[in-house]
Amino acid sequence: MNLAVLPISDRIAADGTRSALVLARTQVLGDLAAAEPLWRRLEQAGASATPYQRFEWVAHWYRHVGRANGAAPLIVVGFDRSDAPQFIFPLIAERRHGTRVAAFFGGTHSNLNMPIWTDAVAADLTLARLRDILGEIAAAHQIDLFALTGQPPAWRGAANPFAALSGQPSADDVYFGTIEPEQLAQEPLLPSGLRKKERQLMKVDGFRYGVAETQADIDRILAFFRAQKAARFAAHGIRNVFEDAGVLEFIADACRDGLEQGRPVIELHALEGRGDLLAIIGGVCDQNRFSVMFNSITTGPYARKSPGIILMSHVIANCASRGLTSFDLGAGRADFKAHFCSGAESRFDCYVAFSLRGRALAAALRASNALKRALKTNPALMSAVAAVRRRAPA
Repeated sequence: MNLAVLPISDRIAADGTRSALVLARTQVLGDLAAAEPLWRRLEQAGASATPYQRFEWVAHWYRHVGRANGAAPLIVVGFDRSDAPQFIFPLIAERRHGTRVAAFFGGTHSNLNMPIWTDAVAADLTLARLRDILGEIAAAHQIDLFALTGQPPAWRGAANPFAALSGQPSADDVYFGTIEPEQLAQEPLLPSGLRKKERQLMKVDGFRYGVAETQADIDRILAFFRAQKAARFAAHGIRNVFEDAGVLEFIADACRDGLEQGRPVIELHALEGRGDLLAIIGGVCDQNRFSVMFNSITTGPYARKSPGIILMSHVIANCASRGLTSFDLGAGRADFKAHFCSGAESRFDCYVAFSLRGRALAAALRASNALKRALKTNPALMSAVAAVRRRAPA
């Protein structure tokens, strides 16, 4: 369903001549089926995008989570003069506190949000052009606020066009590392204390590292994952987001999709021993980056052996064997990430409002996220919050 077609005029230079624009028009599509051929064309052309913009990932999330929460696709496509797609803004429209908001597909399940764009169109997506495009969409579709959160300023060396919009640091950064196969072959990933724990686990009956390869593997791993997460969240007094409607169904379908071809939308990695899954990692990847979406560890006695950290060392080695060059462990601080990550990639949030309601909600969201970041970057405050959460169930 085509929701709008917006022509783009040529720019007029200071000397009165017209400069060539890559962009000729934009179009807003109201369903994923209409956007799919254009989306795939950009993917095949090597357009800039993170693994979370893979069409299948977006489609499974929307089918199970987004649509159930009342979101509607608001997919903006930019075309050149030969009618070839040059960018996609992968957005949904939803209601928040009586305000109509446009946001990225994926919600909190996506660690890296951004538009999809070709190198050719990058110069066209200036601050003025972006504001014009967003303003036209807001007017045509009654959008009060564009809440464009969790974005990397750049991807694979190319600046994110949305970084031109005024923004603020996201509540959490993404912790990453590079993969150098030669170095991995010479130096162990784990320090000596953790290598000792791994040797102890290797003596456990049935100990092994594996990647889900069959439907039975997926069902078994996710059954353990669900139980482990439920126990862990309950112990820490945290709401279990994986029990929200459609979330586990989204994950399961994304794990199955592409499995036979050896490229599942979500990969499942696990460490097993004595009939228990000691640790589980689910992640997404492209030709260069593996990104952790979720993880869990056993609640049994082997939890003291750091199975999650040991599993991550196997995952990184697996990525190296496939020629991947980087990985990230998702958004948020955690002590275990220091074992592998060389730094933090900043993310930013930008809020572009087009009504009084939008401006009010934007102000509230900016303040809320700034407070979250202040808390999460203060270890003493985070420890206090964790202590309160643990006592809350009792």
